[in-house]
Amino acid sequence: MARNKLLKRRETLMAHIEWDESFSVFDHDLDKQHKEWILIFNTMHSELSQGNTEELNNLATNALQKMQKYADYHFKFEEDKMRKNNFPDLIAHHRMHKDFNSLIYEYIRDIRQGTIVLNTRVLKMIKNWLVDHILIEDKKYAQFMTDPKKNFLKQPISK
Repeated sequence: MARNKLLKRRETLMAHIEWDESFSVFDHDLDKQHKEWILIFNTMHSELSQGNTEELNNLATNALQKMQKYADYHFKFEEDKMRKNNFPDLIAHHRMHKDFNSLIYEYIRDIRQGTIVLNTRVLKMIKNWLVDHILIEDKKYAQFMTDPKKNFLKQPISK
């Protein structure tokens, strides 16, 4: 079911992300943070739909910095929660978080150096990462918390 929703969401790549219960990881704090993160993306998306190149570069840099700052906060919170609950896929999950942070840092650097303008490709990448990460990777943690032995072990563990 999550796969079908994921495919449907990819059909409208440049639309805003709309929160629905399929995103829930059944943890009030994490769901609240995921909603905030989606709001940050949607705001960035709206702001970057207008303006000239110089304005867009400034908006893009600011939006990506806000995204990165929130990601740092969220990743730390999420990983601390996973650590406290002995989530077996924590190392791989942490690696995904680091990869996302590196990617955002590279985009910020490239915009500042004038080698890229934030465009639909970058927005699509961020949107896909957020949607995939919540609907697939964070769901593994939710499943683990629901039944640590029975359900989670049916899922292949990320490498």
